[in-house]
Amino acid sequence: MADDGAGAAALHRLEAGWDLPAGVDVLDLGTPGPYFAEYLRGYGAVVILDALAGEGVPGEIRTYEDDALPFGTAGTRLTPHAIDLGAARATLDFEGDGPARWIAVGIVPQTIEAGTELTPPVQAALHAAAATAAAALERLGHVVPERREATEDAPWWERELLGS
Repeated sequence: MADDGAGAAALHRLEAGWDLPAGVDVLDLGTPGPYFAEYLRGYGAVVILDALAGEGVPGEIRTYEDDALPFGTAGTRLTPHAIDLGAARATLDFEGDGPARWIAVGIVPQTIEAGTELTPPVQAALHAAAATAAAALERLGHVVPERREATEDAPWWERELLGS
């Protein structure tokens, strides 16, 4: 869905360009749908890196923390793809097994329509989004140094399949 892939691409950029310390789990959840809360269970803090529809110009980086995060209210899911932060938080808060800290780093998309390529403004924002996520991890107490040279491996979805 075009720019909806911004989170996975920025996550790849983060892993390629920063040394993530032990104790930081990296999860590319793709489309967790109604199971989103299950992936967050038991963590003390989460940094969510994703496309974030809303006001702003395409490619703009928006950061929200804790209660300022646009959780909304648990409500009707329009597609099986959509994550519902409100429902995930409500479930985990009710059960007492959710993160105490929530940080979302979002890239404002230009388009979320059928397609496999990121638009130029979103592509140009990937490094800044990764740097913002690294800074969020540092605010949570981790040391996350930027590498002098980023690894150049293509993201998993751009690699050729073995034997093809």
